[in-house]
Amino acid sequence: MNIGGKLILSFLIVTLLPTILIAFLTTTIISNSKKDDAQETINNNLRAAWMQYYARAYQMQYGMLQASTEVYIKDAIVRRDKEFLRGQLKSWKKFRPYVDLWTVVDDKSNIIASHNTPSSGTKLSFNGLIETAFQKKTSFISTEIVPNDILVKEGLEGSSMIAVESEKEEKKINDLRDGMMLLVVTPVMDERDRVVGAIVSGDLINNDTFVSDALADSIPGSLVTIAMGEVQIATNVRQDSGERTVGHLIPRHVLEEINAHMGFRGETMIAHTRYITAFDPIISYQGKIIGSLFVGVPKEKFVDLQYKNIKAVTGIAFIGLVMAAGVGSLITYRITKPIKALKKKAQLVSSGNLEIRPPRKEGNDELADLERTFDKMVKSLREHEEKIGLNQVRLRQQKNLIESIINSLPYCLYVLERNLSIAVWNRHAAQACPICKCETGEDCYNLNFIGHLPNQELKKGLDKIINNVFETGEPCQIDQKLTSKTDGKDTVVRTSIFPILSGKGRDADYVVWMAEDITKKKELEASILASEKLAAVGQLAAGIAHEVNNPLGGILNCFYNFRKSRLTDERKAEYLDFMEDGVKRVQNIVRQLLDFSQQHAPELTLTDINSMIEGIIPLFVHSVKGKDVRLVKNLGQGLPPILVDKHQIEQILVNLILNAIQAVEGEGVIEVSTKFEGSWFCILVSDDGCGIPPENIPRIFDPFFTTKGVGKGTGLGLSVSRGIIERHKGRIDVESQVGRGTTFKVYLPIPSKEAVC
Repeated sequence: MNIGGKLILSFLIVTLLPTILIAFLTTTIISNSKKDDAQETINNNLRAAWMQYYARAYQMQYGMLQASTEVYIKDAIVRRDKEFLRGQLKSWKKFRPYVDLWTVVDDKSNIIASHNTPSSGTKLSFNGLIETAFQKKTSFISTEIVPNDILVKEGLEGSSMIAVESEKEEKKINDLRDGMMLLVVTPVMDERDRVVGAIVSGDLINNDTFVSDALADSIPGSLVTIAMGEVQIATNVRQDSGERTVGHLIPRHVLEEINAHMGFRGETMIAHTRYITAFDPIISYQGKIIGSLFVGVPKEKFVDLQYKNIKAVTGIAFIGLVMAAGVGSLITYRITKPIKALKKKAQLVSSGNLEIRPPRKEGNDELADLERTFDKMVKSLREHEEKIGLNQVRLRQQKNLIESIINSLPYCLYVLERNLSIAVWNRHAAQACPICKCETGEDCYNLNFIGHLPNQELKKGLDKIINNVFETGEPCQIDQKLTSKTDGKDTVVRTSIFPILSGKGRDADYVVWMAEDITKKKELEASILASEKLAAVGQLAAGIAHEVNNPLGGILNCFYNFRKSRLTDERKAEYLDFMEDGVKRVQNIVRQLLDFSQQHAPELTLTDINSMIEGIIPLFVHSVKGKDVRLVKNLGQGLPPILVDKHQIEQILVNLILNAIQAVEGEGVIEVSTKFEGSWFCILVSDDGCGIPPENIPRIFDPFFTTKGVGKGTGLGLSVSRGIIERHKGRIDVESQVGRGTTFKVYLPIPSKEAVC
């Protein structure tokens, strides 16, 4: 359908739909308004019906309250004077002929006298109503179901009989013989406020027309029904024959609402006629629903107005439809003509011809604005096309630069997605590399990274490590030794894994896995470590040399004496003992020095640090000879062994103690102590020497930094020591004051019980 047809159809729809909507809303609003008004009127009528319902009860209650205070009534009840009381009841009946039941009972609820029958002595309870009035000593009004046997004794069985007319053949209900009665029980009390009896009066509702007719007289047109259970027992609703609908049934859905203590408001069918109704439940004093009170108005009064409204609105809708068709055709022609011309130009632009410049349309209407906007759009498209071309050139340049930077890195680098597939890799990863198996020109995009790695040792647990970096956003670094299957050579590989975080938070979009061959670097570190250890040995040897020379000199003297003198056997034995003791002293010193200087591969073992310190301290006895320096041990008691490389920790302590000895000039104390600090094993080496200037403290761990003279130090001792401690997952701190001394604190982690096991 072309745009002209659509516009005409739109005009018709725009006209027709509101008209239909107005018709619908008008009809609905009027109908609902009338229904609401009718329902509100019915609700008010129902309140009035309740007032009529209880009017007689209040009259009975007022009269009996007055009678219960009379002394002669009280005395007659106490004397159980049946004849007097029955005569009194008959006189009351003349003034209130509508009362159907009038009885006086004693304090045990036994009948003393009754208006309807001369018999007495029968117990009267009405489901405990009389006993409740005795207990609470107050007058009660209640609607109760009175069994047929009581009605028979009172001679009221004829008045209560109702023939039930079932509207459905499958539902048969027996005729009603019990009665529903509005009862008033008024206790009678003596001067001591003790209950001596009660006056019971009741109005039988079955077949009674008072409530319904009284309301109809005060509010013309009102329909009222009183039901016992589901059967109508009193009503002014009449059938076509003119008979009242006594005996007809209340609809089942209405009865369900009433029995649920909800009442009912709305439309329902009563005796083949639809009514707008209001039902309230009738409840006994025990809270039991025994019937209902109904007020209603026939619905047919509101139907005629709806039909008239629909006819009027339908006529208006038809006239509007014809007018809309004519106006729509005219406007459509005026709109579609310039649009068709603009369509041809738009087709040229869509084919890529941005040099089209449509002629301007004079005027200020929307079509003229559309052509001017079209011209601006074409111009804007030309400008954007030029900018896009320039941006594409810049993007290509930036892409090439980034690729060049990545490919120039001397590392094997991969960028991984969350599913561990490869997103980016560099040229080093695609060339001869001992870590991955990429070949030059191979496309690794979207391959699984773990499966891509050839080395099984490198793969072990790698997926969990990478996923942990994704989850926590924390980088990690791992050093691994890989053995080549071809030549058996060992390669040390350092892998660094770090996240590429998004700008929104700690969530990582990608993870970078970077590997570096650090075999040569490790070898260099080992060489530096060995040279530093040998330097320490040299410094120790300088101090030990004097100590070795002394016993050697004594031994030589003994040899000279053996050659030049004639010695007694006793003297020879003394010389031999002296020579043996000197050789053992030299042997012990050399053994300690050799134990320290030997090279060992790093190996973590459970080591008793205190015992290790006890073994190292004797090495420095010779270094402090000739100085007024004391070596003091303050080792913590009960400290457990920890996982360390014994020889590397020995080297750290030798370096720190030698530095302390060199820092003390003249008299001084060097203290080596151990203790626990939280979850750390702490080794402290303190001296009271010259101290370190504040400006040098940040640099003391830098490689080759030293303040000692030429030939007295390499500047690598503290740097190597810090590296060893960090590989043990520990740390080293320093506290120093110029002229007061320095303390180095080495913190080593205490292993858990699981790690020790």
